[in-house]
Amino acid sequence: MKKITKFLHLHVSDLWLVLRATVLYAMSLLAIRLVGKRTIGQLSPFDLLVIVILGAAVAIPMEDEKLPFTHGLIPIVMVTLISWLISKVILRSRRIENVLQGKPCVLIENGEVVVKNIKQERISMTDLAIMLREKDVNNIQDVQEAVLEPNGLLSVILKPECQPLRPKDIGISTTEGIYPTVLVMNGEVIYDNLDRVRLGLPQLMRELAERGIRRVQEVRSATLDETGQVTVQLEEGGER
Repeated sequence: MKKITKFLHLHVSDLWLVLRATVLYAMSLLAIRLVGKRTIGQLSPFDLLVIVILGAAVAIPMEDEKLPFTHGLIPIVMVTLISWLISKVILRSRRIENVLQGKPCVLIENGEVVVKNIKQERISMTDLAIMLREKDVNNIQDVQEAVLEPNGLLSVILKPECQPLRPKDIGISTTEGIYPTVLVMNGEVIYDNLDRVRLGLPQLMRELAERGIRRVQEVRSATLDETGQVTVQLEEGGER
């Protein structure tokens, strides 16, 4: 009898631990969703602090069964609420935003490094060179302005003579607003993409009919390219 009682006690304890972990995970996931959609690479110091606190608030009660369940829930709710309120205040006050989120800092101006600012931000010349290469910039003299944003990313504006050549610069016209767009995938029409490229379903069906295709279900994929041409891949193989 004692063995059965002990067995049941262990299983109830395990189930309670599973329930705690599930609820805490769900609450923390909801909290992060409410805090915002930015990725880790885009987090400001304020946002990162919120994530760290949420992680600690979830981990401690999840590991220690002796702590009341509410010791995990209350911090999650409070941190989420405080973060939400502060985000509202930030939208109304530029000064508070600068204090909590930080201000953009100019690292390069007119092709010259602003030494004072890179020292202030504790960025070495090697780090700066790496950040520029990530933006496909190899020469500091080509940069009109490089700004370190509050989220740690570098924004780079090239000098006019160093900017990439655009089609309109040499008189080439392009198809405005149309990029390679999938219209049909695995036999199903993607209506949102049809609307985006301003193509109606009857027009799409005519395009397919001209290729001897009677049913959308026969199509593995249909793609509209920049020139307005539709390329069709069939389920049975082949292209039309």
